[in-house]
Amino acid sequence: MSLQTALYTAKSALLTTATQTQVTSRNIAGASDPSYARRITLVETLYDGGSRVAGIRSATDLALQEADLAATAQAGAESALAAAFDRMHVVVGDPQSETSPAALVSALQGALVQATAQPSNPLGAQGAVGAADTLARALNAATIATQTARADADRQIGDQVARINALLADFDRANTQVVRANATGAPANDALDRRNAILKELSGYVGIATLNGKNGDMSIYADGGATLYQGGPRSVTMESTATFAAGVNGAAVYIDGVAVTGPTAGMALRAGSLAGLARARDEAAPAFQSQLDEIARGLVVAFAESSPSAPDRTGLFAWSGGPSLPAVGAATGLAGSIRIDPAVDPAAGGNALLLRDGGIGGAAYIANTTGAAGYSDRLSALAQSLAAPQTFDANAGLGSVATLAEYAAQSTGWIEARRQSATQSSVQAQALSEQAGAALSNAAGVNIDDQMAQMLQLERSFQAAAKLIATIDQMYMSFFESVR
Repeated sequence: MSLQTALYTAKSALLTTATQTQVTSRNIAGASDPSYARRITLVETLYDGGSRVAGIRSATDLALQEADLAATAQAGAESALAAAFDRMHVVVGDPQSETSPAALVSALQGALVQATAQPSNPLGAQGAVGAADTLARALNAATIATQTARADADRQIGDQVARINALLADFDRANTQVVRANATGAPANDALDRRNAILKELSGYVGIATLNGKNGDMSIYADGGATLYQGGPRSVTMESTATFAAGVNGAAVYIDGVAVTGPTAGMALRAGSLAGLARARDEAAPAFQSQLDEIARGLVVAFAESSPSAPDRTGLFAWSGGPSLPAVGAATGLAGSIRIDPAVDPAAGGNALLLRDGGIGGAAYIANTTGAAGYSDRLSALAQSLAAPQTFDANAGLGSVATLAEYAAQSTGWIEARRQSATQSSVQAQALSEQAGAALSNAAGVNIDDQMAQMLQLERSFQAAAKLIATIDQMYMSFFESVR
């Protein structure tokens, strides 16, 4: 090998090592960035013994990246649903809680039994009316909380739709940079990192699948099949609902004009927090509201007044559709309007003893026609009616025949069971997401120890190349001295 050839080889090794050192330094600097993909220097040996950097690419593992995106989307859906059940659980408490509907129904039944034992004592009737008022107010509060939870979910959906549109716009810019870089041969690594970071955040909102095209171009599809990005961002839209009430449906989310949430969704989302929020708003909360309405309907019916000369009508409990009695399955929003009839409410100037005597609806409904202070038949009948099995709407998600206390307990148990299931699913999905993220990081991320070891090796290579150049320089100097 001639000195000129040796010098060329040493110089090319020095330049290659310098580039590798720069890339390794960049890797170390990006180690704390979860969206940073490890850079790999592609070195090729030339025919004349030299070397050069053929390119710098980002480490990647498409299978692990897809698994990471899918796990992130599933964790987002389960977390949103679990949070919704947590909010509803706070409303009713545990089945053993004194403030749960089941406990309040039992408290009302106990107050009726005490009033029956001492019908002449007005305090007994007042106690029963007070227990009924507490129960009615609890159902009112539960309805408000349920509709507030739906409104909160609706607001979060709107916020996430806006964020998704912003992410798609950012993705368009990053994707364009990748395509241009690949077309011109320029480095695209930073743009790829940005694009992958956007995909990661986007997958938390919507389950996604990606498809690579020419020159690194990428298309994004929602897990239900709707197109989110293909040659440009597609519009994601949703109209917020101003006020939620029982029976009011939330507006659907549309991707590129296709409904992806709600009962009319042609390409329904399956994962992502958007799907979880939609299920909470459109399925879980309305089901719970239906159960509350059925409890309220059962109370109205159990305490109804009858007369030989007039149709049955509401008694202790009134509602917005009264004085007629609500039918099974036709009690939408009743839990929000149920209240104590003012005629029997002492706080409103009413007479609590009408609960004992009847006549809340007028003279035609008086049961204690003699006005006897020891009359207890009406109170006893009400206690028995409250404890008797009733027929409930099976569409509310619970049994169709039960006592009011049993039905209220089933409703509380329904919330608790689904809350625990959603929480457990959320924990499992989050753990899977963390595992997938860790696996992707191990494959494409930066290991500081490996990079530091590589840096030491590069320093030795740099020193060796520099020493070789210095040696060749000395040999040239010696040669020139000898021929002077």
